[in-house]
Amino acid sequence: MSLRSHPSRTCCTSARGQGRQLTLHPRAEHEALVAARARQAGETRHLYAQRRGVEGTIVQGVRALGLRRCRYRGLARTSLQSLATAAALNLDRLAAWLARRRLATTRTSRFAALAA
Repeated sequence: MSLRSHPSRTCCTSARGQGRQLTLHPRAEHEALVAARARQAGETRHLYAQRRGVEGTIVQGVRALGLRRCRYRGLARTSLQSLATAAALNLDRLAAWLARRRLATTRTSRFAALAA
């Protein structure tokens, strides 16, 4: 019995023609790919740690201070609004630090909530 005529094939794949294919690279090429991916993973982790801090600031500005929209037209007024928004964000964080208000926790995924 061939794989194409197998009765349970519809449970395994939705492909109508040829099913999945596995492509293997030559050993030297595979080892070079693995080494490059490991090297990039270390570099990316460091860069993502920096980005993670900035992302939290941007989200706080968008949600609390309307950072997504600008009230004015023109570079001078837009720049002034950006500076005022940054100052308000700094004051909000200073007030939270003085009140010893804890930082918001990261959202827990549904899968992690089930596992806990």
